Amino acid sequence: MSVLKTTLAAPSIMRGIFRYLLQAPKQRENREKMTRLLSPDKLSEGKNKSAEHPMFEAALKESIKCGLLIEENEEIAINGNLPEASRHPQTGDKLLPDTLVQLFFASDKEDEDLGRLIAWYLAQDIYDAPGTWKEVEQRVAEQRVAESLDLKISSDTLSNQLAHWMCYLGFAWGHALGSNKRIVPEPTAYLRRNLKDLFQGEAKVKLSIREFIDRLAKKCPLFETGKFREQVEEKIGDRLPNHLSTSTAFALFRLHDDGCIQLKKESDADLFIFPGVGNEEGFSHIILTGVEL
Repeated sequence: MSVLKTTLAAPSIMRGIFRYLLQAPKQRENREKMTRLLSPDKLSEGKNKSAEHPMFEAALKESIKCGLLIEENEEIAINGNLPEASRHPQTGDKLLPDTLVQLFFASDKEDEDLGRLIAWYLAQDIYDAPGTWKEVEQRVAEQRVAESLDLKISSDTLSNQLAHWMCYLGFAWGHALGSNKRIVPEPTAYLRRNLKDLFQGEAKVKLSIREFIDRLAKKCPLFETGKFREQVEEKIGDRLPNHLSTSTAFALFRLHDDGCIQLKKESDADLFIFPGVGNEEGFSHIILTGVEL
């Protein structure tokens, strides 16, 4: 079961459990005690009693399933195999979105359903991306990927769960048009958080766009040439050679405008086309500027 389809496992609740354990002695707590503290019985009054704390239990289950937490002898603890910074009380919460990206999409506990759907969303034209679940369902039918990729968004509940996770992880942002809530596949937030790591912490270093994309796909296989993106593009049609998707191009251009990176065009190098940006400009290299992110 995917976190996408476990609709009670909201990112905010998983984050709340994790934040509590970050500050707990030895980063562990008795399961019953933690349940009483974070999901008091009063919150369940008047609700379906088939499960006393359904949202808390769903979030805890998914946190253990993905490897964020472990359960030992009636105690819940932060997984000691996570990187030290991801477990540190002062940095763990800030790094949690990237910790979950690693666990969901680049580990042996990967969430294939969520991975394929976000990769599919990022592969859509950012200027024509479906913004509601009915539009998603229609686009999935048009591209004939409901069965081949098992992409089924058949309810507003699932669509909201997808929106919550995409926005929390930094692959999209939401807004409202009148009474309609819409989601835009635009991964600036994820890229901004991970620029230093992609450049291995070295400001002013120049990478070719190809090398940058290769590093990005290895770190997060939802992007171009990554495992999940290739599964999607095999079904909906490959990008043109040396073309980025509009979502990646738009995000990189925003970071360029913000001064976080410089996009360079060198005449003797392979150019990558940034479709949908200006006059579909081509760039060959990317430089981390050293501007505080």
